This record gives sequence, structure tokens and C-alpha cells, in this order.
Amino acid sequence: MVVFRLPVAAALAVLALGACQTGTTAEPAIPAADPLVATLSADACPDVGDRAYFFWMEPRSAQPGDKIALFPYWTDMPGAYNDLPPGCLGDLGVYPEGAATFTRQEGGLAIAAIGAEVEPGTTVLLSGTYRGAHGLSGPVQVYRAADNPLVGTWHQAEEGCPAESAVRELVFTAGGEFSVTWTPFEAYKDYWGTYTYDPETGTVRLEVEGGNQVPADMVGEGVAIPDGDRLTFSTLSFGTPQAAGGGCGAGFSK
Repeated sequence: MVVFRLPVAAALAVLALGACQTGTTAEPAIPAADPLVATLSADACPDVGDRAYFFWMEPRSAQPGDKIALFPYWTDMPGAYNDLPPGCLGDLGVYPEGAATFTRQEGGLAIAAIGAEVEPGTTVLLSGTYRGAHGLSGPVQVYRAADNPLVGTWHQAEEGCPAESAVRELVFTAGGEFSVTWTPFEAYKDYWGTYTYDPETGTVRLEVEGGNQVPADMVGEGVAIPDGDRLTFSTLSFGTPQAAGGGCGAGFSK
């Protein structure tokens, strides 16, 4: 009888091959979902027709690295926000190219992250489509708090102030706009305009451009004193609203 003997290396290779053939076949990798593509479609996305679609009505302010949730809305009248399923938002894009990246949360909500290298003063335009047919967008004005700590939404505490005199919404945008509102309601503002800020001296100058009520005792120039989430002013005054018995000199907080 003739016995054939395999070299040790060849024998091991045969054993390994047999193990692969009799073992469990590995499942193919499931590709990651594309965050630019909508996660919902068809009946999950209500058809509201030919409306105005948007992310926000006024430019947003954001710093490099900030994350912004993209909630889609539609409106058929000024100041009205009607929400839509965020998973129906697709075809996400950004201009300038590369100025933001996108991710999706488990429920389909898209998140835009402003790039860390985006220069302050840049306007980033985020865009998408609803149901793949209706375009919507939202501009983002990029800034750095170290250069302009005024940017944001502020309010005065009502304690210690005459009734109805506390400013409930003071907004400074990264694009140089401001607005003052004593009693916020939807898109209502008492007055608004543009501002300049000198970070070296703290000097603030307000230029009123319009309003529903502009107090006669408003003083549009002074010095801002920021301290983290607190903000006070020297000389500058937003004035006394018509319904109040006197002005409020309290500081502001975010």
C-alpha cells in the first residue's frame, strides 16, 4: 500500500479551508445611512401644497463648531410657524462648500455642524428639500464671542423694575442687527435697527430703523459691560414703553 504524506504547511492549509467551508458565513456589512437623504417619505410626509418653506425667518448667529438642528417649517402668513416632520427633509446642502457637515439623530432630525475653520463674518447658507420637491434654506452668520460678546438673546429680570418695563427680548445678531421687545408674541418686535460695537472700548451705538413703539427717552449710545451670561450698559437706555410707569435699569442675562 502506498501512503501519500502532505507537507505540514499544506496539511494545515487544508484544515483551515475545511473550517472555513463548514463555519458560519459572515453577514455582509450594512452601509451607514446617508445623512443628506430623507429618512421618511410618502404618507409620513404631509403634502401641504405650494407654501413658503423655511428653517428660520431671520438669519441665525453661530460660532465655528456650533451645531444647529434643522427643523423644517411652512407658512402662509407672516410670523406663522407650522412644523413638519424633520425626517422628511432631504437633499441637504451648504454654501460655501464644506462650511458645514451633517449628521442624523435616531428620529431623523438633521444636525448641521459649522466647520471649525469657517472665518467670522462668513454667511453660511444651509439648504434642503421637503418631500424632494419644496426647497427651503436658512442663512447662518458666523462670529466669535471673543470678538462680539453682545451676540445672542437677552432679557431683564422683572423683579425690582416697574410693571411692564423689563425688556423681555433684546437681540443682537452677528450681522449687526438688533431688536427690542417688551412683550414677545410670535414675530412681534417693539423696535429694531442696526448697531456697531467696539470691543476695545465697549462702545455701542444703536441706529433705529423702524418700530411699533420707539420710546422718546431711548438713548442709543453708551458702553456695554459683558460678563459671561450677564450684560449691563452705561448711559445707553432702551427707554420706557408706553404701558410702563417708569424705565427698568436692571442688567440683562441670557
